[in-house]
Amino acid sequence: MTKAPALLALTLVSSALACSPDPADPADPADPAGDGEAGTGTDTNEAGAEPQPPSGRLVVDEVYFTGSPPLGGTDHYFSDQFIAVRNISDEPVAAGGLLLGDVFGLAGVINPGDEPNALAEDGEHVYMHNLWLIPGEPEEVVIEPGERLVIAQDGTNHSPLSTVDLSAADFETFVAESGQDEDYPTVANLESLHYNAGFDWLITVFGPSVAILSLDALGEGEALAYVDHQGWTLVQVPVAAVVDAVDIVKDGESGAFKRLPATVDQGFTFASGTYTGEAVVRRREDGHSVDTNDSSADFELTGAPNPWR
Repeated sequence: MTKAPALLALTLVSSALACSPDPADPADPADPAGDGEAGTGTDTNEAGAEPQPPSGRLVVDEVYFTGSPPLGGTDHYFSDQFIAVRNISDEPVAAGGLLLGDVFGLAGVINPGDEPNALAEDGEHVYMHNLWLIPGEPEEVVIEPGERLVIAQDGTNHSPLSTVDLSAADFETFVAESGQDEDYPTVANLESLHYNAGFDWLITVFGPSVAILSLDALGEGEALAYVDHQGWTLVQVPVAAVVDAVDIVKDGESGAFKRLPATVDQGFTFASGTYTGEAVVRRREDGHSVDTNDSSADFELTGAPNPWR
């Protein structure tokens, strides 16, 4: 059984910053669902319908994490990682102030002797390893119906090391404090709230678990808190704050390494290996996104990651 974390007397306090100018949106307005052309669905919504809360409307739609297959003279390239969030409703959704990050825990047996170390047995919380904030007031970042918000590790065209072009992403995860991460000026930055990674936010190529969170969904007396677990400081989040999540592990034999409790995600998904150029993408049936809160059923593997699908 996983040892329970020691709760520290710390409360996470976040302040929404003034929103950076929205990235240019070169998408064809006649094609709101996207057809592979560059462009995303964020908007200021100045004259549109009233933006709605995210719960039940926003989902994790694609996570590209495995890294690029050998191209351009390198065989371990991962700076092209991205996460895509989709509005599956028929109303615009307010996304400013939402949180996003990766859940703590190993993806599987990476080194001999590795054992599950996540906290998935706690059905009332998820434990975030790193946490980012979409800056601005809720209505300052709006995702239109059927559209995506794309978050890049590095907001640039990754050719020739990768076929992925993230130069039109909505946001990137710039790690200013590392002094080694490059800030791409055409893509706005997320705000780092809690960080345990290196000079760049590398979500593990073995399989990360990713969650979108909304503090507005917390009930009275509920709050985020820091906890200490196995030498790491994590952010403990009540499950009520989870808008959507996906549990990705190393392979089909790594179910014991699930990071999310069954109250959030009843299954898990995985890729065929590392540096394969594979992503997990949400399945669609009859033109609608599948969302059963079971990653085993909701996601499929693709060898063609596409931020703009």
